[in-house]
Formats: sequence, C-alpha cells, structure tokens
Amino acid sequence: MSSVLAASEALGIPERTVGYWFDAPEFAPLRAKTREDMAEETASLAHMVLGVIRSKLPDYEPRDLNTLYGILVDKSQLLTGEATSRAEIRDVTADLKPEEAAQLANDIDEWLKVER
Repeated sequence: MSSVLAASEALGIPERTVGYWFDAPEFAPLRAKTREDMAEETASLAHMVLGVIRSKLPDYEPRDLNTLYGILVDKSQLLTGEATSRAEIRDVTADLKPEEAAQLANDIDEWLKVER
C-alpha cells in the first residue's frame, strides 16, 4: 500500500487502527518478516521476467534494447552493492605551477571584492 489511508480504504479497516499497526514497536518483527517475504517473492518474479525477456530479445527494437540494457545494468549494480551513480571531485588547481595557483588565488580575491 502507498499509505496508511490507502491501506485503510482498501482493507476496510479504520485508518487509526492501521496507523497503530504500522507504528507499534511490537509489530516490528512481523513488518520485517513481511518485507523479507516480499523481497524474496520479488526476486523470484524478477528471475521469471528475465527468462521471458531473454526469450523475446530477437523481437525487441534496437532502441528498446538500449533502454533495457541500461535498466538491467543499473539494477544489477544496485543488487550487488555497486555504485549506481558517480560523483567526482577534482582539484582543478592540482596541475598548476605554484605561481599560477597564487595568481589564480589573487584573481579570485580581486573578483570577490568587486562582486561584494
């Protein structure tokens, strides 16, 4: 369910009761088991779907294969704990000579004075 209200409406149980079940610490083990069971079932279904996809690969358009490839790589990386995105921080002054770095620092200081 997407929310306590959605669960309440779908199951015909008062929203307050569903909210209590959702928040009560004594139900945490049950919630964890349910989450684990769903994860297991989802993984099983994913394997089945992959089999269907594999059998239908010749029917895909090249553009669809590109999209499918990207999604599969992303999900594979996610499931194996690898990075699914990358952020890079570089020191753009690392290759400057000391006098060039000093000049850049001075230029930045001067620019900041003008901007303030």
